[in-house]
Amino acid sequence: MKTLYAIAAAGAVATMASCTKTQSPEAQDMNKDSAQVLFEDPMTETWRKNWFLDGKNAVLEHREGGLAFLTTASDVDKRVDRAAFDARHAVLWTRREFDGDIRISYTFTQLPDCGWQKLIYVQARGIGTDPYVEDIYAWRDLREVASMDKYFNCMNLIGLSLRDEIRCKRYPWNDSEGNKLESEFLPRGENKGMQIGRELHVLVEKRRDSILLRVTDAETGKSVVDHAWDLTDQNVMKNRRLKLVDKGRIGIRLMGGHKIIFRDFKVERL
Repeated sequence: MKTLYAIAAAGAVATMASCTKTQSPEAQDMNKDSAQVLFEDPMTETWRKNWFLDGKNAVLEHREGGLAFLTTASDVDKRVDRAAFDARHAVLWTRREFDGDIRISYTFTQLPDCGWQKLIYVQARGIGTDPYVEDIYAWRDLREVASMDKYFNCMNLIGLSLRDEIRCKRYPWNDSEGNKLESEFLPRGENKGMQIGRELHVLVEKRRDSILLRVTDAETGKSVVDHAWDLTDQNVMKNRRLKLVDKGRIGIRLMGGHKIIFRDFKVERL
C-alpha cells in the first residue's frame, strides 16, 4: 500500500483546518523521498539492540514478522489496589534520542482480547531535577513498575493517546511545586475504529509547533485517524518552565491487557 504523507502546518496554527494542509500526491512523494532516515527497525530481530523496556511484567517475543508486545490484564480495581493495577503497564523505548522535526511510522496489529488504550510518547526526556535527569535511561530502574505518575509528573514529552477519542497531551502535568498545569491540546481527534486483527499504519509528524497523527488501514487505505494539534496553545504553555519538546526518545506505552504486534518502525528527519 502506498501511504500519502501530509505536512502539518509550521508555526502557530490558527485553526485545525490550517494545521492539516493537504499536498498533491506528487509533492508528498517528493517530500517522502527527500526525508533522511534516522532509524529503521523491521522488529524481526533481537529487540534489545534498539529498545529497552519499562515494566518488568511485560512479554516481548518475535513472531508473525514483527515484535509481539504483551501485557496482562489487571484483575483488580485501580481504586482499590493501585500498585497491583500499575504492575501490568509497560513502555517500550528507543535507545536512541531524536531531535528536531521528525516523522515516525510503523504498523501494528491488535491481537484478540486486546485492550483499548495505547500511547505514543514523542521526544521524551526527564524534567531535569534529581533523580529525574534528562536522560531517562539513567533512571530506568525507578520504572520497573511503569506507574503513570512517573511519566506525567517526571517527564517532558508529547503524548498521543489512542482511545475512543484521540488525545494529545503535554507532560509534565504539574509544576515543581505540585500545581496542576493544563495538559491537553484541544480539540480531540476522531477515532473511526481500530479493528482487532487489522494491520494499521501509524504516521506521526512532529514539528516544533505542531504534531500530526494519521492511522490508516494498511490493506484498504481507509483513514482511521487524521488529526493535528497546535503545540503553541497558550492554555497548555502557560506557566511551564520547560517550553519545548524537541529532543528525546520515542516510547510505545501499553496499559495492562494489551496484545499487539509491531512491525517496520522508522524515524525520519523532516
